[in-house]
Amino acid sequence: MKAVFLLQWRRFYRKPLLVLAMFGLTVIFVSVTAAGGQSGPQMVPVYAEESMNGRQAQTWLERLNDGDQFQFELMTEPEARSYVAEGDVSQAVNLLETDYRLLVGREDPARFALDSFLRRIYSEELRLEQAEQTTPGIRADVESSLADPALTLSVESLQGVEDSFQYNGQLQLLFGMTLFFVIYTIMFSLVRIVDEKRTGTWSRMIISPVRKWQMYLGHLGYSFLIGFFQITLIFLLFRFAFGFELGDRFWLLIAIAACYTFSIVALGLLIISLITKPQQLGAVIPIVATGMAMMGGAFWPIELVTNEILLAISKALPITYGLQALTSVAVYGNGLQAVAMPLLLLLGFGSICMAIAIRLMEWRSAS
Repeated sequence: MKAVFLLQWRRFYRKPLLVLAMFGLTVIFVSVTAAGGQSGPQMVPVYAEESMNGRQAQTWLERLNDGDQFQFELMTEPEARSYVAEGDVSQAVNLLETDYRLLVGREDPARFALDSFLRRIYSEELRLEQAEQTTPGIRADVESSLADPALTLSVESLQGVEDSFQYNGQLQLLFGMTLFFVIYTIMFSLVRIVDEKRTGTWSRMIISPVRKWQMYLGHLGYSFLIGFFQITLIFLLFRFAFGFELGDRFWLLIAIAACYTFSIVALGLLIISLITKPQQLGAVIPIVATGMAMMGGAFWPIELVTNEILLAISKALPITYGLQALTSVAVYGNGLQAVAMPLLLLLGFGSICMAIAIRLMEWRSAS
């Protein structure tokens, strides 16, 4: 086992480009996108429909600016479109009397939060307008009651205040891109097994004194460590060099990274057990990695997805539980008890994939 393990590190020493590229891409992407982002509320251009007068538009603007996540600025339609076209903002809002439209220039995770915010504001306002038709003056009564409530209710769950989704753009990018790029590092590191099977090295090692479990452990141990070190180094870099706030339980983030790495190593072994040529992996791995990242919440928060089919698929992906656990610890400040279930699911997923993969590889070797 030791010889097989050390052989992989010697190969890495001779050809470290892939691992360094994945590490560099993660650092560059997150540092440029997240560390260089805005620290205050995001500015969103707003332009009103032609049928709306200035008073109506101003009323809607005041209502929208009650929140602190976005800063809405009223302007003409050409000015708003110019902001979006030139890339200064990712979206603008077209105010209608009973609805709204989003003018989207580029994909941005904040678009889902903006759409959710606008939908809630419009829904509340339209319900009040309907109630005023039957009960005049109810708006003033509601505002007075909200300003001085008779009772206050505070409800908390394992993830903080109930129904309060906390979106942290920096950590979403950091965790999502780190878990995404490490999939490439781990899976391409396992390509050595396919190469050895193709060249006959694997068969010669089988008849040598080296046992099969030692061969597997040597390859899988190297892939696990190379992926685990990549995640750990990125977290350390962004915590101490870029000043990202990762919470007070950094050790728990490292434990989550270890469980996630194990699950991806097992998934990679399962994919390899179904592949006969290294060239096929060049097409399969990007599809698997990108598909998992898109449906698992690496590119945008999974909490903002409403499609039931995508949500059902995401529950079968390890990246979903990795991101859920990391966010729970770093954003919501939860401890081990809150992330115990995601960690068990990652370990269970990895164990099942590894058992199936080894069984398939042994069956194909014997046939």
